[in-house]
Amino acid sequence: MSRFRASAVLLFFTLLSAIPAKAESLKLLISVEHQNIVVPNPVRAMLHFHNSGQQTIWLYRPIRRAPTASENDSFPFGMEEQSPGQTTGGSTLEVQLNSMNPQASSKKGAAARGFVIVPDALPHPKLVRLAPGGDYDEKVNIHVEPVQTKPKGANQSVWGRYSLSVKYSAAYSNAEILTRDINANLWHGEVESNAVTLDLQPATTKGSISGTVLSSTARPYNGALVTLSDNNENTLNQTYTDIDGRFSFAQLPVGQYWITVRDPDSSHDTSVFRLIDLNQANSAATVQMMVVSVEANKPDRLLHKPVLIHVVDNKGHPLAKVRLAFLLTTESIIENVKAETHDDGFVAVSLIPGLNLVTLRLPGCKSEQRQADVSYGPGVDGFKFAYSCPRK
Repeated sequence: MSRFRASAVLLFFTLLSAIPAKAESLKLLISVEHQNIVVPNPVRAMLHFHNSGQQTIWLYRPIRRAPTASENDSFPFGMEEQSPGQTTGGSTLEVQLNSMNPQASSKKGAAARGFVIVPDALPHPKLVRLAPGGDYDEKVNIHVEPVQTKPKGANQSVWGRYSLSVKYSAAYSNAEILTRDINANLWHGEVESNAVTLDLQPATTKGSISGTVLSSTARPYNGALVTLSDNNENTLNQTYTDIDGRFSFAQLPVGQYWITVRDPDSSHDTSVFRLIDLNQANSAATVQMMVVSVEANKPDRLLHKPVLIHVVDNKGHPLAKVRLAFLLTTESIIENVKAETHDDGFVAVSLIPGLNLVTLRLPGCKSEQRQADVSYGPGVDGFKFAYSCPRK
């Protein structure tokens, strides 16, 4: 265990004992790798989840970015419309960043803001099982921007001490149905973390990367997700293209950078990459990139959906160690997924939406087949299978 992880876990349990008891079973603590942040570098943080309840809960990954106050009317990502037969839902992280400088709140301007950087490639959503008393850690990168004031009509950043905390939220359109039909405890609600102190400092570099994203028909691509990473593929910043397909990243030192572009609402992989070299002779690079729709002929190029399975016997008692094999076949895709139930009869898998054939096996019993018709759209599906376990 690294020094950072060990100290963070110790801090987690120390602070957890000081947090007032709440009705929610989920507790959240945030810790940061470094407190001194040279903006626009991100905050590299760890989210520590603790299940203080008496039941196993399930958490949805990956965490999505919640819109900031200034983005609520035009935020391009995560706007879900439910169609008949679809589910919606997932988890989000809202970043709360406040200056500790009293002068920052007394001047007009833009408030500080922050957001979690989401995966730059096609997400692989899944459910994480968190048993009673259990803990789960997840690393996140958080982009932060200081307060902007206008003392003489021009924007001026307020640097120095800031307080950072996060609010983790999860909601599902079918949460009550999953609870009723398969006895699943899919955690939903809101939980706030502790606050940590950051020291935000300005970058002295002037390099920049800007560009335009086009669709396959050569039209400006509005709302494309653009991610900036260093040469070691560590994410640094993230933005969405505007109505003209434009994006930009500023205050960059010379070096090599990766630009990744994808459609955040696509059900298949649309990622395109470009390596950019910033040097003294070319410190203001420009690039044009195109999001091309390609045929998804491999399972890992398709967006999967988290699915909760509950296997019981003919009396309704949970069955442990049942082996499940899922098979989905289409004109261009064949996927096999295998899993095994826990002691409570539950198991979570990620499946391609569509009709999946399920084979149940238990030592000493004949195998049986079921169907899991996984609905399209985001969120979580659930199925309950009664396995009579006929003897061989």
